[in-house]
Amino acid sequence: MQWPKWRVICELQLGGTVKNRIRFRGVSERSVSRRKFLAQTAAAAIGLSIVPRHVLGGTGYVPPSDKVNIAFIGVGAQGLRVMLRFLREPDVQGVAVCDPNKSSANYPQWDTHEFCNSVRKLLGVDTGWDWLSPDQPIQLTHSLRVTSGVAGREPCQKIVDAYYATQQRSGQYRGCSAYSDFRKLLEKQKDLDAVVVCTADHLHAAVSAAAMKKRKHVFCQKPLTHTIYEARRLAEIARETGVATQIAVGNQASESTRLLCEWIWDGAIGPVREVINWSSRPYWPQASNAPRSPKPSPKVLIGTSGSARPRNALSTRPICLLFGAVGAISVVALW
Repeated sequence: MQWPKWRVICELQLGGTVKNRIRFRGVSERSVSRRKFLAQTAAAAIGLSIVPRHVLGGTGYVPPSDKVNIAFIGVGAQGLRVMLRFLREPDVQGVAVCDPNKSSANYPQWDTHEFCNSVRKLLGVDTGWDWLSPDQPIQLTHSLRVTSGVAGREPCQKIVDAYYATQQRSGQYRGCSAYSDFRKLLEKQKDLDAVVVCTADHLHAAVSAAAMKKRKHVFCQKPLTHTIYEARRLAEIARETGVATQIAVGNQASESTRLLCEWIWDGAIGPVREVINWSSRPYWPQASNAPRSPKPSPKVLIGTSGSARPRNALSTRPICLLFGAVGAISVVALW
């Protein structure tokens, strides 16, 4: 059986260069049987290499198989902010959001139109999304007045879908699931690799533990726990399951702190006997007014969460990490 007379061109590429080019220009050239053509093509294909998808996708492209599928549990004001930061990471794929609150417009923004402007920046647009920032006044504390923003599971689901839609030719994307219960999320979201926990403080330990028991990696807002028992129990679960855990204390996890640790551990400046640490916290007046008739301090102080948490505790944590709480070291915290 002879091939038709029309011209056929077949090019096989290897490593970006043409491996073979087989041309049939008609009856004027030597005829090649179908069987021989297939044999020649198969021989050429033996040396054909598989080009990685990231090569075809261009610089900065991360193939879907290399991405971490993340669910955002707790998407109020802070949860929305953290979610936007994670979505910017090229190796992150947001697959679900979770919050018992469907949507409301009473979340505090640190700047006027903060939520709207942040989403516009993520999407690379200059208009739209004004509904995220109604900017109604909120008296957050006796001394701090802010404006209102919209958050909750449905607004955040729309943000995730809109972000990934910008990467689709169709401009459409409906791949982000929404849950009202984190337990259902952990049970039903089969493609999940990790969770970001931004719930109210009292749920941090419970949600993190549940996720780790499902073999999901955890990034949790501070405080990770409320009690020493919770902290020890989470450490045990992390060791048992082998998952990665991280608490959102940036100074402790920064490259600068790690470099400083290496200097100290290597003895670059000799034995360290005194450390003076300072902090710019708090950034604004916080906590309640001083009581008019102060009560005597209790014998045992138990750290609390939120604005009343001792601010120097966060800044002195890396110092304890540096020295492993070994030796007589004087630590002075100024704030």
